[in-house]
Amino acid sequence: MCSTVDSRVETSITHAAETLFARQRPEGSWPNRRPTAVLGTAGAVAALRIADPERSRDLVEGGARWLLSARNPEGGWGGVAGAPTQLVPTVIAAAALHLLDPEGHREPVRRALRLVDSHGGLQALTDPGMVHMARTFLALAGLEELKGSRRIPMELLLLPPRLWRGRLSFRLAPFVAMAFIQARHSPPTGLGRLLHRMARQAGLDALAQVERGENDRGGYGGDNWLVSVVCIGLSCAGSPPAPLADAVDYLRSNVQADGSWHIMQGLDLIGGSYVARGLADAGYTDDERLVRARQWLRGCQQDQAFPVFDAPPGGWGWEGPRGWPNFLDTANVLSALAVAGEEEGGEPLRRGLRWLESRQDRTGSWGTFVPDTTLPNDGPCPYVTAQSVEVALDCGASPDDPGVRRALDWLLAHQRPDGTYEALWYRGLTPGTAMALAALGRAGLAGHPVGQRARAALLRAQLADGSWGPGETGTLGDDPTHGTVEETAWALRALLACGVPADDPRIRRAADWILAAQQPDGLWPAGQVCMHIRNFAYYVDGLIVNGLALKALGSYRAALAACGYAEREA
Repeated sequence: MCSTVDSRVETSITHAAETLFARQRPEGSWPNRRPTAVLGTAGAVAALRIADPERSRDLVEGGARWLLSARNPEGGWGGVAGAPTQLVPTVIAAAALHLLDPEGHREPVRRALRLVDSHGGLQALTDPGMVHMARTFLALAGLEELKGSRRIPMELLLLPPRLWRGRLSFRLAPFVAMAFIQARHSPPTGLGRLLHRMARQAGLDALAQVERGENDRGGYGGDNWLVSVVCIGLSCAGSPPAPLADAVDYLRSNVQADGSWHIMQGLDLIGGSYVARGLADAGYTDDERLVRARQWLRGCQQDQAFPVFDAPPGGWGWEGPRGWPNFLDTANVLSALAVAGEEEGGEPLRRGLRWLESRQDRTGSWGTFVPDTTLPNDGPCPYVTAQSVEVALDCGASPDDPGVRRALDWLLAHQRPDGTYEALWYRGLTPGTAMALAALGRAGLAGHPVGQRARAALLRAQLADGSWGPGETGTLGDDPTHGTVEETAWALRALLACGVPADDPRIRRAADWILAAQQPDGLWPAGQVCMHIRNFAYYVDGLIVNGLALKALGSYRAALAACGYAEREA
């Protein structure tokens, strides 16, 4: 007979699963309902104001109203409405409002820029690329001069791609767009002017090559913010009409009823892969509705190469059959497919594994878009590396297989002194530490000093209510005193994977916290944990949170059964 605790977990899992299945589309995917974003909206209204001012006037005015309504009480903006203030969304939103109506928006812009100054100004942005981006938007609004900024060397594109691909990676499109904007507002002189003139067509060709790999014309990465930057760049470059019109039409087609825009348009695949794996770990592996979901995921495997990243066919991206293939999304989809075994996964599973293996860095780690890149935002990532290790183990690899061994050695050698790990695409220290610990635990290395330090770091970071937040990151917008379902689920599952028993009070408190956070509809509230711009702009994903919660509760239920948890009152 199940204990009271077992019964609560079972009820929670069943409620969440049935709600998710009820929302599943006929072909097997799930709609990813998530709030719209400040950066997507601010970028879109600025781009439409510059590139399509007359036709898009009503959209621009609607976006401005939404931005004003999304301000925090102190005058700043977070990644989404109501989220804690962060510097990049605040600067970009203020610049967009000033660009649209300097007099009418004088007071909100003044408050926002004073707030930015109180947090150290643009100098507080540690990423030089984001400093330049922020300064550029202020210059577009007439709030700052671009003169004196370091020149963007677009002539790099005149070299063979193998010489610049690792340096530019996924930033190729904004690199070109920003070079065009800079040349328009701070014209190069002397040799710089000649080099820019020589590289202009190479820049337009690079943008065209990126667009050829997209799902939709004008949609660069399905990212309204990035499309906005490219749209402004094309306008400044005096580009041929078609690419600019495609970018404008893409933005116009994606505006929401309340006047706002998402950052990323298409996240059904990445969120759906988390949900599919969570449901499998919660006991639904053979459910025909989940079989249908895995069939849909297999059908989204890319069958064309993506030359910009020098990526062969066989990977997955967040948008689906086309778009930007990347290692994190591919590993997540493979994780969802692997639970059903090779017989069901067939050639898509084998092909995806080969693709992921081919993307491993020479050092043993995985980044995100381009192997062995020198771009910090696409460099070696503990989270992606740990996820890739788990995928290999799920598919029958041994910890001693050469690729797995090199990845484990990399994880063992790249722990932070305090026992934690970072993640490139999720905030703070909890996700990276939890994923690395889970991979080490599954590979039999939980007792290694590195595994012990990671476990101790996670346990130290647990909050008094049993949850986890981002940890002490010192990043504006991170609140280490409040937990989220995502971060708590990552930590709970990792601690169980490294051998912390289910009847440990700390495990029990974490599981209780997740159970208590479940909403009346059976699902969990999403936190602002997904990074759009590393450490500077976050977004919310309504599917990932439910996949992680189910995965953690499934692991907890299995651990309870394994240890014969004694019945007690909840």
